[in-house]
Amino acid sequence: MKVVFWDWNGTLVNDAPVLCEVFNLLVTARGHAPVTLDEYRELYRHPVREMYERIGFDFDRHPFEVVAREWHEAYRQRVPSIQLHDDSITTLEALRKRGSRQAVLSALPHQVLVESVANHGVGRFFDQVAGIAHDRGDSKVQEGVQLASLMGVSGKDITIVGDSSHDAEVARELSARCILVARGGESRSRLESNGFPVVDSFESLVDGLVS
Repeated sequence: MKVVFWDWNGTLVNDAPVLCEVFNLLVTARGHAPVTLDEYRELYRHPVREMYERIGFDFDRHPFEVVAREWHEAYRQRVPSIQLHDDSITTLEALRKRGSRQAVLSALPHQVLVESVANHGVGRFFDQVAGIAHDRGDSKVQEGVQLASLMGVSGKDITIVGDSSHDAEVARELSARCILVARGGESRSRLESNGFPVVDSFESLVDGLVS
């Protein structure tokens, strides 16, 4: 475990209910029925545009660029109320003591991610914090490639820890290891379809990470 690339939403921060709340805020404002958290976890996709397409959004009437901007405005307002998962800091600390290098790789806009990391007081654990350059919720594969290059590491040294199939996609692109945590934005059954280990909490994986 030389290098760990952490996902942020749903992985280190416990914000899946907030993600669902903001999603429902946008879809109900446009005449669609709200979804439960379990239903949201089945819908969750990258790029996020596909989630709205699956429930029948008409982007001719409701341009995705407007929807994306409203989503990030609503999420940003809720950042101060979002908490870390109970075992996030202890796991980050254990890895730091072991000498592992750590970074955050997220599909949040970079500035929102930086603010969120700072709000939770965990910036000291990370060599780098990398979000994407826009608010469309697209792939973070390119940012992952750039992050690896910036840190001077190759895929064989990297473990990606995330809560979505997109984290598995990034791991495959980087030829990295991947551990998926089934308590965030995506259901366990969908995570398991990626062929990487799936755990329910950091407690389940911490021995493998830090022993």
